[in-house]
Amino acid sequence: MFFSKLSSTRTSEAFSDLTITKDVGDWHPGILRVLNYHFDVVAIAFDPIFGLLASGTSSGVIRVFGAPGVDVSLDLPEPLPVSFLRFSTSTRQLVCIDARDQLHVWDLSQVGRPLHQLTAALNCSVSDISLSPFHTHALILFLTGEIRAYDLLSFQLSPYMIPNLWKLYIEGLNVVMKLPPDPMPMEIVCHPLDLNWIFVVFRGTSVAVYKRHEPVIVSFLVSHFCVPTTINPFPFPQEDSIQIASFVTSMAVHPSGHFFAVGYADGSIGFWEISDETQPLFVNTLAGLGENVSGWSAFEQSSGSVGENDGYANLEPVCKLAWCGSPDMSDPLGGDTLLLVLGGFPCPSTSDRGLVALLMPAFNPTSSTSFHDKSSSLHLTARDAMVQTLSPKKAHFYSPSALVRDFCVVSCQNPRHSGVWDPAAVICLCSNPSSTQGVETFRFPPRNFSDGSSAFLGNQSDSSKVDIIDHLGALLEEIKFDLDQEFLIPPGALRCGPPEITRVYAMNVKCETMDELSRASTAENELVLRGGAAWANPARLTQGELAKYHPKRLLITTHGDASVRFHDISPQLLISTRDSPMTKDFPETLADLNIDVCEIFADPQLNKGKLSVLPEIQSVQFAQESLECSIALETGEVILYRFQLNDYQKRTPKKTDDEIVVLDQSLSACCKYRPYLMLHRRPICDPLTCSSLTDTLIGFLAVGYADGCVSVVDLRGPCILCLPPPVHTQKGPPDSRPSNHRGAGGIVSLTWTVSGVASDQNLSVRLISVHESGISYVYKLARESSSSSYSFVEAVTTETLPNLFNDSSFVIDSKTGALMRADKTMFAATLQQGGVVPANSCFWVTASAGGAECRVDITGVRVGRVNWSSKQNIIRASIVERNGSQSLVAWGSGGEIFVYTLPYLELLHTTTSPMPASASAISVDTTGDFVYCETTERPQTMSRVILASLFSSGRVYDEPVTALLEHMATIPPIPPKPQQAPPGLLSLLSAWLGPPTTASGDQLDNIFAGQNRPVSRLQFPDSGTEDVEPAGHLSVQTAAANTLRHARAPDSVYGGLSSALAERGERLGDVEQRVESTALRMQDMVTEAKRLAAKQEAKRWFGL
Repeated sequence: MFFSKLSSTRTSEAFSDLTITKDVGDWHPGILRVLNYHFDVVAIAFDPIFGLLASGTSSGVIRVFGAPGVDVSLDLPEPLPVSFLRFSTSTRQLVCIDARDQLHVWDLSQVGRPLHQLTAALNCSVSDISLSPFHTHALILFLTGEIRAYDLLSFQLSPYMIPNLWKLYIEGLNVVMKLPPDPMPMEIVCHPLDLNWIFVVFRGTSVAVYKRHEPVIVSFLVSHFCVPTTINPFPFPQEDSIQIASFVTSMAVHPSGHFFAVGYADGSIGFWEISDETQPLFVNTLAGLGENVSGWSAFEQSSGSVGENDGYANLEPVCKLAWCGSPDMSDPLGGDTLLLVLGGFPCPSTSDRGLVALLMPAFNPTSSTSFHDKSSSLHLTARDAMVQTLSPKKAHFYSPSALVRDFCVVSCQNPRHSGVWDPAAVICLCSNPSSTQGVETFRFPPRNFSDGSSAFLGNQSDSSKVDIIDHLGALLEEIKFDLDQEFLIPPGALRCGPPEITRVYAMNVKCETMDELSRASTAENELVLRGGAAWANPARLTQGELAKYHPKRLLITTHGDASVRFHDISPQLLISTRDSPMTKDFPETLADLNIDVCEIFADPQLNKGKLSVLPEIQSVQFAQESLECSIALETGEVILYRFQLNDYQKRTPKKTDDEIVVLDQSLSACCKYRPYLMLHRRPICDPLTCSSLTDTLIGFLAVGYADGCVSVVDLRGPCILCLPPPVHTQKGPPDSRPSNHRGAGGIVSLTWTVSGVASDQNLSVRLISVHESGISYVYKLARESSSSSYSFVEAVTTETLPNLFNDSSFVIDSKTGALMRADKTMFAATLQQGGVVPANSCFWVTASAGGAECRVDITGVRVGRVNWSSKQNIIRASIVERNGSQSLVAWGSGGEIFVYTLPYLELLHTTTSPMPASASAISVDTTGDFVYCETTERPQTMSRVILASLFSSGRVYDEPVTALLEHMATIPPIPPKPQQAPPGLLSLLSAWLGPPTTASGDQLDNIFAGQNRPVSRLQFPDSGTEDVEPAGHLSVQTAAANTLRHARAPDSVYGGLSSALAERGERLGDVEQRVESTALRMQDMVTEAKRLAAKQEAKRWFGL
C-alpha cells in the first residue's frame, strides 16, 4: 500500500459542456405541497354515520380525516385552542367551541372545502356540549349549571332552558346540612335508549350514603325534557345518612339504560340503579373489580397503597368512563358489555396511565321474579341481577407510549348510545412531558375478549418443563406481537405521532424499490375510515397522466424521540378521478418500516440500562438496492438496520471486532427494519462528523470522526477494514486508522464511488475522505485474489475546498453527466476482465460555503471554479439533471438560487425560491425536487414539511378535491324504547321518573325551539329523493332533510295520532281539490257544448 503524488494524463483534453439546455424558461421554483404535522391535538371526535374523524389542536386548527386521501384542514378565525369538537349528523355540520367560548359551525355537505357558516359568542363559559343524530339542536351545558338549546338550523339560542336544578335543591338542603353552594357542572350524558332523558354530572357536590358503614358516592341530575320543572331530581330519604364525600369525576350509562357507573376523585367506581338513589348496587376500585381476573397485574395494587382505614386516598381519579354494547341476536338486551375506565390506578403509576377495558357479563333479569311493590328500593332479587353484571369476565390494559388524557370510541356505522354501540376501535389522546399531544389507536374490543385466549403469562401452567431462558428471544417476540396486534395505525398526519420532526431526506427511488417497501408496509392493523372521497382536480388530468412516468419518491423523517419514519410521496398516489378516487393517503406513511432507535439499548450486550436522555439522530443513510439503513447518533454510535420480510430467526452473534456489536433482532421483532449491528463510539469520545453507506448488496459502511479518523466496516463479516498508513508515518507497526494530520481537521465528507483516478485509469471501488482543511484521501478497495474478501490497497492524496457541505461531493461521468455511484451495476463491472476494466473520464464536483470547484478524475487538474461571498450565504449545493442537461445549483439562506454550468461552473441563471430563512437543512434529489422542514413559532407542537421543486410547473401535487359525505350511511331510526322492566321495577321507574313517555326528534325540536321558531336557513322540502351524489349545497341539504324526516318516524301515541290527523287532513284536502277540479271541468264542457251548438245554428241560418 502506498500514496502517490498527483499525476494526470488528461491535462490538455477539452471536455464538452454537460449543461446542454441553457434556456432559463424551464426554471420555475415553487412549492408543490405543504405537509403539516400537529403535535398539540387537544380534542377528537368521530361520527359513525359520516365515517369521519376530526381532531382539534391548541393552535386553532381542525383536521378532518376519512377515506384514503381525505384530509381537510379548517382554521378558526383566531388561533385559539379547541375546547369541544362534535359532528352534527342531522344537519351535516361540524360544530366546535373554542377556548373563548365561541361557537363555530361548518357545512360538510358541499363538494370541496367545507363552508364556514357561523362564529358566535356564547357569552358564558361552556362545560360540555351534546348533539344527537335525531334532532337539530345542540345542548350546551354552561358553567352556571344551566342547559341551553342551540338551533343549528336558524343559528341562534332557542328559548328552551333547563335551570340548575341541583343548585336549587341544595339551597334548600343547606338548611339542614352544609353543601358546596356552587356545584360545577362537568358533563352531559345522554340516556342510551330514550331521548327524553339526560344526566348532568356535577363536580364538588358529591353525596355519600352509608351502607354497612362504607362511604359510597352518587352525584347525578336527571332532567326531563318535557316537564323539567316538575321533577324532583334528588328525593333523598329523610334520615341522617348524608354527608360530604369524594367528588364525582365521570359517568357512563349501561346500554340497557337501567343503571350506570360513576367515577370518583378517590379512584373508586360506584354503580347505581337509575331509580334508586338511596344505596348503590356496588362500589369498588379497579383492584377490587380485577380480583377474579387472574394474572392481570394491572389491577394489582402496590403494597401500602391502600390501607384498611384510609379509604382510596392513594388512587388517582377516574377521569372518564364509557359503557359500550354490541348487537347480540341471541340476547334482546345486547349480551356482554364493555366498560372502558381511564384512571383509578395507584398514584405512583400516574406517569404510565393507560386505559382499562373490562368485559362485563350480560344483564338478564327474569321476568317471572316477583318484586315488592314499594318505591323506596328494589327487591333483592332485582338488585342481584344487576350486581351479577358487575364482575368482569376478562380485562385488557391498553398501554400507549405516553400518558392518556382522553379517549374516543370508534363505532361501526351506528350512532346509538352516544356513538359507543358496536365499537371497532378506541382512540387515545396522549401527551408527553414535553407538552406535545398526539393520538394512538387500538383495536377495541381486544382480541382476547373473543378468542378465549389468555393474554398473560401468569395464566400458564407452572408445570411446564420448557426452559424459558433458551427461548427468551422467541418469547419476547411473541409477547411483543401480541401487544402490537391490538395497535391500529391512525390516518393521515396523525400517524407521525407527537415527537417533532428534526430532519427530512427526500430521494428518487426505483419503482420496484418503492413497491417492495409499500408491500412490506401493507398491514392489516390500520384504522379504516370510509367517510368521504378524494380525487385529483380534473383540470390537471393531463399532467396526472404524465405523472405515471415520473420516478417514485421516498421521504424519510427523523423525530425528537429518536425514531425514523418512511413516507411515500410519489405523485402516482394522486392520480385519480371522481369515478376512481384515491386509494392511498398522500403522503402514505409506511408505518411498518418505522425505526425506534431506543429499542436497541435494551440489548444487554450494550450495558446501557435505562437511557436518561433520548439519543439524538445526526444523519440517516439509505441504500436503495439493499434497502439497508444506517443511523448515526450525536453520541458517536452508528447503527445499521436491515430490511427483512421473513420471520424472526435466532442468530448467534459472530466473533467480531471490539468496536462492533451484532444486535439482537428480537428487540424489533414486529418491524420490517431490524437492527443488525452497531459501531461503538470511539473511546476518546471524538464526536462523529459524517458517515456514508454503499449502495450495493455487498455493502461497506464508512464513518468519519472529528479527529480525522475513518472507520470502514465490511458488512458481510462484519469486520473493520484497515486503511493505509498516513503519509508521514513513524516507525513501527501500521495503525488500523490514520492519525490526525496537523491542520487537516476532522472528516467533513465521505463519498463512495466506482471510477478511476488520474493516476489509475481502471474502474475500482473508491472511498473519498475529505478533511476540514480540504486535504483529501482517495482509498482504493480491491478484492483479494485468493478469497472473496476485500481490502484497501492504495491511498491517493489530493486537495479540494475547505469545509465542504455534507453531501456536496459528487463524482459524475464526463460524457453523460451521470452520477458514478457505488451501485450493483458499477460494482459488477469492476469484477470483469480480471478486475482490470478501463474507466471513463470523470469529474469530481465539490461545494462549500466559500465556493465550488470541479476536478478531472478526482485527483486531476481543476477545470472549473467559482467563489461565493459571505453576503450570498450559500447553505447548500447539488447537481440537478433536467432533460439530459446537468447543472450545479446553489441555495442561499434568503431563498436565492444560483445555477451554474458543468464542468466549467459558469453562472447560467439566478432566481429565487419560496424557501424562508427559517428553513432547516434541505434535501435535494437529482431531478431538482427538494424538501425542507420549516421552523414554526411553536416547534414542539407543529412541524411543517415543504415539498418544492426547481421545476414546479405542470406538477400534480395540488390538494385533491374532497367530498366529505360521499359515502355517508343512512341515519337509522330512533333506538327502540327501553326493554320492559321486570314486574315491580316498572312501577318504581314510573313513580320516580314519571310516566313512561318518549319523544321523537321532531317533538324535541318543537319543545326546544318553542312556538315561534325562526325560519330555517336550510331548505327542508316536503318531498324529494335521497341524495346520492352531493352536487351542490341545496341538493345536499334537501337530502339531509329527507333523511332526517325518515329517521324521525313517530313512535308515541301522541305522535301517531298527530300524523294520522295530518294525513287525514291532507286526504280531505285532496278530495276537496278533486271535487272542485271536476266541477270546473264540467262547467267548461257545458260552455263548450253551448258554443258548438250556436256555431251549428249559424251555419244553418246562412245555408252553409
